[in-house]
Amino acid sequence: MAEQKDEKPKLPLAGLMALLFAAVSSLIIYQAPIKTSRPIDKEAEKIASVVRERVQSRLWQDPFEAVATHQQKEKAAGGGGGHEHHTSPGLVDEAQSSEGTFSYLLLPVFVDGSPYASGVESRLRDRYALVSALGAAGYLPEAGESIRYFEWNSTANAHTIVPSEWFLPGPGVSKLDPQGKQEAQHILVLWLKEQDLGSKPLHELTCLVSYLKDKLKVPPSAHRIVGPRTSGTLRAMLEELKPTAATPKPVASASLSGAQFYSSWATAADPILLDETSGQRMAKPVEERFTSAGQQLIRTIGSDDVLAKELVLELARRKIDLTAPAEIPHIALISEWDTLYGRSLPRTFVAVAKGLAEEAAASKAETAAQKKPVQTLAQHLDALRTEQYPNWVHRYSYLAGLDGELPPKDDGKDAGGAKGKSGDKGMGAESVEETPVGRSQLDYLRRLVEQLKQEERTADGEFKAIGVLGSDVYDKLMILQALRKNFPHALFFTTDLDSRLTHSSQLPWTRNLVVASHFGLELDPRLQTPIPPFRDSYQTALFYSVLRAVGHLNMSDGTQELHLPGGQSFASEVLPRLYEVGRHGAVDLSPDPVHQSSAPSSIHLPRLDVDPASGALRLPALRTILLLLTAAGLMFCCAILINSELWSMCKRRSGLGFLAGPLLVGLLAAGLLCSAMLDGTEGEPFSFIDGISVWPTTSLRLLAFMLCVIFFAHSWWRLWESDRTVIRRFRLRRLDAVLSRPFRSWIGIHRWLPPLLGHAEARELWHEYRLLGAWKERVRRVVPQVVVYGCFGFALMSQFGFPVTPCRGDACFSLNRLILGVSVVAMTLLMFYVVDATRLCRRLILIMIGTRVEWPHRLLAREAAKLGVDQAYVHEWLGIQFIAKRTAVISAMIYYPFVIVFLMAVARHSYFDRWDLPVGLIAIFALNALYAFGNGVLLRRSAERAKQEAVDQLKRRLKGLSDEPVFKRAKRREIERMVTLIEQTQEGAFLPFTRHPLFGAIALPTGGTGLVFLLEYLATLL
Repeated sequence: MAEQKDEKPKLPLAGLMALLFAAVSSLIIYQAPIKTSRPIDKEAEKIASVVRERVQSRLWQDPFEAVATHQQKEKAAGGGGGHEHHTSPGLVDEAQSSEGTFSYLLLPVFVDGSPYASGVESRLRDRYALVSALGAAGYLPEAGESIRYFEWNSTANAHTIVPSEWFLPGPGVSKLDPQGKQEAQHILVLWLKEQDLGSKPLHELTCLVSYLKDKLKVPPSAHRIVGPRTSGTLRAMLEELKPTAATPKPVASASLSGAQFYSSWATAADPILLDETSGQRMAKPVEERFTSAGQQLIRTIGSDDVLAKELVLELARRKIDLTAPAEIPHIALISEWDTLYGRSLPRTFVAVAKGLAEEAAASKAETAAQKKPVQTLAQHLDALRTEQYPNWVHRYSYLAGLDGELPPKDDGKDAGGAKGKSGDKGMGAESVEETPVGRSQLDYLRRLVEQLKQEERTADGEFKAIGVLGSDVYDKLMILQALRKNFPHALFFTTDLDSRLTHSSQLPWTRNLVVASHFGLELDPRLQTPIPPFRDSYQTALFYSVLRAVGHLNMSDGTQELHLPGGQSFASEVLPRLYEVGRHGAVDLSPDPVHQSSAPSSIHLPRLDVDPASGALRLPALRTILLLLTAAGLMFCCAILINSELWSMCKRRSGLGFLAGPLLVGLLAAGLLCSAMLDGTEGEPFSFIDGISVWPTTSLRLLAFMLCVIFFAHSWWRLWESDRTVIRRFRLRRLDAVLSRPFRSWIGIHRWLPPLLGHAEARELWHEYRLLGAWKERVRRVVPQVVVYGCFGFALMSQFGFPVTPCRGDACFSLNRLILGVSVVAMTLLMFYVVDATRLCRRLILIMIGTRVEWPHRLLAREAAKLGVDQAYVHEWLGIQFIAKRTAVISAMIYYPFVIVFLMAVARHSYFDRWDLPVGLIAIFALNALYAFGNGVLLRRSAERAKQEAVDQLKRRLKGLSDEPVFKRAKRREIERMVTLIEQTQEGAFLPFTRHPLFGAIALPTGGTGLVFLLEYLATLL
């Protein structure tokens, strides 16, 4: 009987993995949408009652939309569209009936008055933020389902509609005056479309306040204006307050004397707002102009130059250093040019980068003579007035509203020039037509992409970073959608965090987008209260501004700290935040300043991975680490229980030696963790599922390196065990011989030639084979091949481009290079080691095919007696058995390079971070796999050839026998039996292809099937 290899027990991993994937997909991958069960009666909505002094409106509703709907119902109910009963005196009827001295705070709020989808959405967000802030401060709405409005004839816009609503003080806000009477501090909110105020917003606001004072008869106790909303309006206000020869000191109207403006939207830098040039002396900062006029401007949000500085520093952390004195990487800046924000932000970004470069050069100068003067921001901005940017900056612009969408006409038909909706229909709307006609500008966007690609080809190098610096989020999303696939190596960055950037439908082009923002989506829990996170950073800024405007968050004198009524204190300085869009939202990457335990808390929500007490990075949870270690231990124990060979190996070796491997892995993991924390909050974050961290990739590469070491040791031990088995099985006693022609062994295995006489003793071939397979000889052959292959790979990568490395921080780059280097070297050594073992075994088989191998006589006698045949017919059988035993070990080694290549390729998957697979890297991975696979195929073909040659030799003997004598018929049956035994041999290289390791190696990289094969192989590794 042919000897069959014992099958190792295996777990039914394919079925288990299928069940596991099904469970995960049903519980995690699929997220059921939230659906309402509220019944909607459209007929009841049409006949809703119309109250003359109220406008039906939810607290989250756009007040102007509510007023417009009310006017339509009022017109349908009364047959007219007049607003005579919607005048200001009716605003305080209910308030005047209250007991005590009536006082109120006038709170005008500037909102975006545009009729586009972005304008409607901004008004929804603004009202939600304001109502939430007043609720957090203890104020209650006059009516939760209605508001008021009145008509005001301004000089800029006749028939201006002003929605308004009263907020009453709750129990925790009402105070007692000196006489002990209840002081009811109401708040009157006025919603003002900024566009309605025209080019002189201060004048129009003064007229509105005067109008209300005349109508209400009760002056407000204070004016707190939440605005201006845009940098353009703030600039217009500064023009009104600009000193002239006639009025060197502007004086505000008595109506707005002492008014406080809380600006949570205008972010342009002071030189942009004041239109200062380098030759002019900056008269006064922006805030001082308001102070000179008897007013106060409180900019609760930082300026654009602050965000620009954070972005420049963040790019430097990612090795895109715009302040380097040598060659500066090329970047592209894209923004709209029809807004002041869009025109000024690219200028500000470049000016800040140039200023930081000058500061860096001055700090590195050794002598005073080498130091060059550092210019101010205003001087750098003035130098960029003519749009003459440095050669490393490539500036591009567009007109806001790329999709060409316009508000619907009165008849309800779409007035836009595009078919798709990017606003109310949600984030997954169908694409808009790109034909070069109509209002849609998407064809311009396609040509912009081609222009960028052409510029990249003519420049010194590819774009390292691309900044999308527009103000409209929908435009940003379309630009990112067009650019992301065309520039996979570029780091994209923008300003102002918005939840639309993190929506799941937009992640294919927004993930790994770096966002610099003055605010996040929520504040410190003590300020945020139970309110959920907001939709964008400006909503958070408005929430913070209203808290300060109504006095809930007060600035203390001297300490410059903010205090809540409960005594909690916060730092008044609002530091900018940095985020990277991940798979599950925006991940906070904000660098923590020098931590001081005595310093007040920041108003921002602290980073989840930073200890608020010490300011240091938190290690992964101990419970998570213990869970992973426990899972790894259980898997290891299961592998021992299901693998008999591993079990016997454990029994033969001491426990201390067996624990050396896991201990080494633990030490390497601990070293990796400690090294990764050297950069602190300025380094790469720890995240395994958000897709914004290189540490999963680094861990897989470290695993690949450890597996290479294990595979080296395991293969050497298996070969040693195989040597012992072969020596015992085929009685190949040891020879005291040296390698013949040692000077040729490193040149190539093909120099090992068959004997000249055409026959050789088995033990001589065996010992020649073993001497050629000694580790010194393998090193002589493998190392030169690795060096040549490394040079070839480097040349290939230089030709097609090196892959991107999305690290953050010096420690991350250094550690990534170290682990990548050792893992690549180990992978290459392993590949050529396996190939060398395969080629050496193949060479032995080829020599045996053309050589008459003389086996030991005692072996021939034993096998002949066991099989019941003549010794003359056993030679071929022994040769096939010898090949089967040896190739059983060699063939299994073909898995090794495939496992490592598979892990190294998976490590660069975009699931983990902004990894890419350039053509050069794909070619290297493919060559690694094909080289190992090709040698495995050649080994199998050589073994099959030897098998066929053995069968042919026996069949030739069979033909030489005559059927007449009885003894010859017996010999014929013996030969036929040996032919059958040889043909039925299924071991080592003679296994069917579906059971051969080559088949598993092919299936390994093919998705889930490959994963199952990998798990099954690792479970039965030994």
